[in-house]
Amino acid sequence: MLLNGFNLLIKKLLLSFLAILIVCVAVAFTYHPNYGEGHGPKAQQSHLGYQANSVLSNYFSKPEGVPDAFSGFFPLETGHDALLTRLAMIESAEHSLDLQYYIFSNDETSQLIVWRLYEAAERGVKVRLLIDDMQSRKDSDIAYLDGHPNIDVRLFNPHQFRALRMLSWITDSERLNRRMHNKSMTADGVASVVGGRNIGNEYFSFRSSVEFGDFDVLLNGPVVEETAEQFDLYWNSEHSVPMSWIQKSKRIPIAEDVTRWREASRIEHKFTSDEYNFATLPLYKKIKDNQIALNWGSARLLFDSPTKVDDGDSQLITGLTEVLEGVESSMTLISPYFVPTEAGTRALVEASLRGKRIVILTNSLASNDVFAVHGWYAKYREALVEAGIELWEMKAHASVEHQWSVTGSSRSSLHAKVMMLDDKKLFVGSMNMDPRSARLNTEMAVMFNTPAYVESAQSTFFDELSKSAYQVTMDGGEMRWIDHENQRSFETEPDSGLLLRTGAWLSGLLPIESWL
Repeated sequence: MLLNGFNLLIKKLLLSFLAILIVCVAVAFTYHPNYGEGHGPKAQQSHLGYQANSVLSNYFSKPEGVPDAFSGFFPLETGHDALLTRLAMIESAEHSLDLQYYIFSNDETSQLIVWRLYEAAERGVKVRLLIDDMQSRKDSDIAYLDGHPNIDVRLFNPHQFRALRMLSWITDSERLNRRMHNKSMTADGVASVVGGRNIGNEYFSFRSSVEFGDFDVLLNGPVVEETAEQFDLYWNSEHSVPMSWIQKSKRIPIAEDVTRWREASRIEHKFTSDEYNFATLPLYKKIKDNQIALNWGSARLLFDSPTKVDDGDSQLITGLTEVLEGVESSMTLISPYFVPTEAGTRALVEASLRGKRIVILTNSLASNDVFAVHGWYAKYREALVEAGIELWEMKAHASVEHQWSVTGSSRSSLHAKVMMLDDKKLFVGSMNMDPRSARLNTEMAVMFNTPAYVESAQSTFFDELSKSAYQVTMDGGEMRWIDHENQRSFETEPDSGLLLRTGAWLSGLLPIESWL
């Protein structure tokens, strides 16, 4: 009798849950948010332009004889230099800070940056933060930051269901699958950082289980104005929604709250200890002594329009295609997610057969954090190698050289998106060489013509390649992975177990290439 009663209760609960689920799905299919309802038109804003009186302007000087139209860049090859540079820009800013990121985590390095942004806002700097709505942060936390009178936050292409995001994906996957992947930061219209890094520990060599090999550039000159205009275009886009329209905080950040947080988190101690101490970094001294030497050359910013999330048209791809068609002798391509597609593979093979040297570095299966991407990339691997293309895959335990310790990092993973063309052109940005970057995500990159730097960078790159990556070759019709550093050869994907290899292979059978 008791058992029958229990079964009846379970049935009623299941029926109730099913009814609620049906109602939720029905609502989801009919609900389309209008975040602007009741708020009036969104404020259209523009950057403040180059602030000649900013202390940041004292850090940069164009050498005599360098044309006014040239821009300069400083390579940020290590995570700690990339973080230090961003902090220096924030702490030096006197007028404006514009930040645009795909991922803005909630870990130590992200909290450090947010704290510095708060301090900048407290001294009167206008802070604009544009982040894609693929965040792990709570809306209440973002709204709290947005509550500061000098900080404005907008979310790009937001979900309609804030608490039940899976419902949004069920009903609106076509829209939500299109994300803002751009990454930039501009201070006082004087300096920008553009490249592959999001905001999070793994991008800055700080206490993470994965160590990302990434690359940014610090910019000065006319290309900074282009970066600022790109930011305005996205900031004012109909797809960028003010946080206050989504959720308005009942509180605003105050000094007492920040002081309590600093004491509880011990955030300052974490970045002044022996292991992670900014003062020990060579770049710290260069910044302090005003000795940042830039590489100068003609520069051009390539970027997609925010309307790409509507029509899929990529202005960046159009501009990049023109550049690649003009390659005369060589191309070095670095891309963590590399899915060349049939058309791209055919173009690379034809270029190689015409005598152009093509070198590609991407992740191995073990170093790739998305094995489905590797499954589709692997379908084109043999054709690339047989055409004479030099193909390399990052080791999962490559030694990423930097001063800060990587104790705790169990895996290395390539994340830089770089191209070097004809020993003179440098391409750095957010764009991977895959269908997602080409058709779904919005992307940006900077292109420099700077032969001296590229020749030097390529020489260093090739010296390090045999230590940090496996060369993929063909031997008697069979694929081999050559570890030149340790004089070893592998007949299967190195450092990968049967389960991982099977998962990647099965992913290559699924019709998902256009989503990768």
